[in-house]
Amino acid sequence: MKIRLKQPGFETYTAQMGVHFFDNGLTLSNVKPSDAVRLAAQFLCEWEDGTPVSVAQSLLDHSHMTTETIGRERNADEALAEQASEAAARAHIEAVANAKRDAKIYTKAELEAIADKEGIKGLRTIATPLGIKGNAINEIVAEILAAQV
Repeated sequence: MKIRLKQPGFETYTAQMGVHFFDNGLTLSNVKPSDAVRLAAQFLCEWEDGTPVSVAQSLLDHSHMTTETIGRERNADEALAEQASEAAARAHIEAVANAKRDAKIYTKAELEAIADKEGIKGLRTIATPLGIKGNAINEIVAEILAAQV
């Protein structure tokens, strides 16, 4: 839900405040309850429907919560974070697989020639898309050859 500023002098505020953008005293997007309480600690404000936002009201609203309720909410947040992490990992694995599929196949002699000409930096331009990291030329060459198989 959106927040409306009621603080004298801010009723027509149009600009950014923190992560929220206001137009004529009203946020342009929905505000999380935790952010609303932070705003209410500094400014008089209310929800878009006219109900007051206040730190005291937030404390009263959460006074009936049990550890079981908090645990369920925390577990839901952790599940969302885990899903996002898994999605990022899948995207990374897919990107590495695509890079391996599209990569040129190098021989040991070609890789050594690149190392002689451009040094470890030249090898890293080949190794990085394959997800290979290393500190030694021989190590990187060996890993690139193994990854190409």
